[in-house]
Amino acid sequence: MQKSIALCAAWVCGYMINSSQPYIKMLQNSNQYDESHSFQEFIQKQNYSQPKIIDLLHNSPDRHFLHNMIIQNDKAFNLFKVYLPKDVDIQRSENNHHLHVVFNAADEVRGNNNDVHSGLLATLIDNAFGQLSFLTTGFIPTVTAKLQLNFNQTIHTNKDYLISCEVEKVQGRKVFLKAKVYDNQNNICGEATALFITVNWGGKQWKQVIDTLQNTKFFNEGIQRILY
Repeated sequence: MQKSIALCAAWVCGYMINSSQPYIKMLQNSNQYDESHSFQEFIQKQNYSQPKIIDLLHNSPDRHFLHNMIIQNDKAFNLFKVYLPKDVDIQRSENNHHLHVVFNAADEVRGNNNDVHSGLLATLIDNAFGQLSFLTTGFIPTVTAKLQLNFNQTIHTNKDYLISCEVEKVQGRKVFLKAKVYDNQNNICGEATALFITVNWGGKQWKQVIDTLQNTKFFNEGIQRILY
């Protein structure tokens, strides 16, 4: 069993090194400047920053459709930032239980009047939950099983908003999450809850590989470099 895990770990390392080559230059030249926004002081006090992996997702040829939309339609957002703790410990997922998204949607994605299209809001929150659950489970892929949204104020275009996400609890393969959407006056404009489930295919094997890799200096230094 240990030999099989070691072989899988070696294959994963080789795959990651080979796949990362096209992005090394991009990561080295990544723009570390954070655009100013209404929540800048809050983010700095919380010791959060946007990880480099977000730039990688934007530039990857296999990028998620949300990142694909952001890149291809540069007028969709005036601002889109994902923030994680700077002092995240890869081996302790409890440090990954919070994630913030700051966004300012442009007129091109409005629905009725000057409000942001509700489908886009659902996508932003679902995507944030997905990223957070992936970190919380120790890099095991998760899928949305349930998503509930409640908005009590209109989300307008051309205004800054903060989506603050956290994990409520983890039960086996289930990850329960919640989020609040704040405007720049710290009013709660909406709330969301979700249930995510880790994928069943290869989940345990993938977890064993990651656990093995986490014991290596190469893996942890590599992840920290990709993140920050």
